[in-house]
Amino acid sequence: MKKILTSLCALLMASTMCMAGYTLRVLTFEDSDLGASFSAQAGEDNDVSSWSEMIAEDQGSDAMLYGESGMGADYPFYWWHDGGNTELFSEINEGYGSYAYWSGGEAISHYWTSDYETYNYYTSQLTAYRPILSSNDMNTSGGGHNGSDNFAVHFGYIDNTGWGLDHVDAITFADGVARVIDHVWINPTTYTYYVITSGNDLSDALGEDGIIWLEARGFASADDDEPTETLKFRFFDGQGTATLDWTKWDLSSLGDIEKLEFTMYGEGLGSDNGYGLSQPAYFAWDDMAVRFPSNDPEPEPEPTSYSRTGLTAGNFGTICLQYNVNEGDYSGATFYKVAERNATSITLEEVTSLVAGQAYIFEATATEINCTYSGDKVNTPATATANNVLQGAFETATIPSGMWFIKNNQLYCSTGTQTVGANRAYLTNLTPAAAAPVPGRRRLNMPIHNMPTAVSNTADTKVNARKVMIDGNLYILRDGSIYDITGACVK
Repeated sequence: MKKILTSLCALLMASTMCMAGYTLRVLTFEDSDLGASFSAQAGEDNDVSSWSEMIAEDQGSDAMLYGESGMGADYPFYWWHDGGNTELFSEINEGYGSYAYWSGGEAISHYWTSDYETYNYYTSQLTAYRPILSSNDMNTSGGGHNGSDNFAVHFGYIDNTGWGLDHVDAITFADGVARVIDHVWINPTTYTYYVITSGNDLSDALGEDGIIWLEARGFASADDDEPTETLKFRFFDGQGTATLDWTKWDLSSLGDIEKLEFTMYGEGLGSDNGYGLSQPAYFAWDDMAVRFPSNDPEPEPEPTSYSRTGLTAGNFGTICLQYNVNEGDYSGATFYKVAERNATSITLEEVTSLVAGQAYIFEATATEINCTYSGDKVNTPATATANNVLQGAFETATIPSGMWFIKNNQLYCSTGTQTVGANRAYLTNLTPAAAAPVPGRRRLNMPIHNMPTAVSNTADTKVNARKVMIDGNLYILRDGSIYDITGACVK
């Protein structure tokens, strides 16, 4: 089943304006996501029925990429069409009088390693560099974006020096419809990274003033020779910029296009050896997302803030929100986590920001709380753990028996009949993880009651002992007398 994501506001990114509804169809290169009318060829006489069949066994000289003779052919023999999904189409480029991958193209791959010093030559040209995965082996699974297996490796660049090609391969929409390509994920290859950092016989390593740029060229029509818009991405430079893992490249500002071209170029030392670009013109890409019109009704806009009214300054409550709230983006309360616990009280420690899905206790400082949201929405409250023993709820929920809830600035044990409302929380019986106090953060104690009772409800307590709070202090009522926590009778 093809992978389709729905969006109305460019994935709800704050910097993007809302527009008419659309869906994102994603080209993943995974066999499980084949479009309904996928078609491809990988070799001069080799029609294939899956993405994996397009992966060359010999990365450097496979007939799949260079023809049966190894010298290319006079027609495109490596091409693919993601029919029934994104409708994107690509074929191997033509240059130097023949079609072959040395002239540029988008080759499917699944190779990756973190050992760029060993796999440093064109014989490993389809290998993604994945230092974050830390494996010196040549691997064939899990190296794509988001842990997928397959991806594409682009090779090719426009070189107007007279020594190279004057055009690169194009990615087009096979049905001739112009669409917005929303984004793509990009990653370096081991061959490119090695030469950029170490140099080789054809190129110096990239110097301090050197920059390697990727450029995306968008064409309103597939027949156009000049792009309507271009975007560039700072892939590497000599000042520390290094793309070392799958990185999202937003292509939406290219607008509605029928044709997309990728090229590479450089500036400064290590980018030109006198014959044009000297660095290997390879990079891996995956999960290219295309916008398609949607007839679905527009959903309600996502909330941007949270408010709670009717509070009394000095009173405590609980809160659990579906979005992050950054420091300084709230008013009306001081927020706390549970830091410690004993038989008679819990210790609260101030926090300065709220994490989506996590629950907190607050002390109102005004009659209204206002919080400004940030980040992505969380659909399920976080499960209480020893690091956060509060269990939040986004909707009204029953408090399990034996758990604790706040009432009248105290904690009471639930009988299983009490509830918490939406965006509130209760305290579980977990023991908080021990942690040293955070310097500069306020700490305070909150007393615990064993039974769901109120402080003012102290009548008829002359037989059974009961814990109560009077003027902020804990006392025991027993047989008509009042005792402090040391057992001394005070009245």
